Amino acid sequence: MDSGSSGVIDPAGDSHPQFKRVLWYLIGSTKGGVNRAKILELINSHPANPNQISSELKLDYKTIIHHLSVLTENGLVTTDNKESYGATYFLTPLMEKNYNSFMEILATIGKK
Repeated sequence: MDSGSSGVIDPAGDSHPQFKRVLWYLIGSTKGGVNRAKILELINSHPANPNQISSELKLDYKTIIHHLSVLTENGLVTTDNKESYGATYFLTPLMEKNYNSFMEILATIGKK
């Protein structure tokens, strides 16, 4: 991975070849993958804050915070103000550009 970043995004914001592997790892290969997939789908449909995500997905608030942290660290989601309680989360431009790859992974693992 690149120093100073997650290695998923280059300075121009283009996808690296490893992006799909990161998606596979985060969604298809880890215990929390199903919940992370649900969060990504919800945020794709409409940006939301952790409390809204928790309520809509009927998952514990702390669970949502954990998954949002993982997704943020890996360049899949971003927020308007991380320090704010009501910070709204959005898909990153990279994730938006590669959303079809995400959907292919969901179809392959049978979560969609």
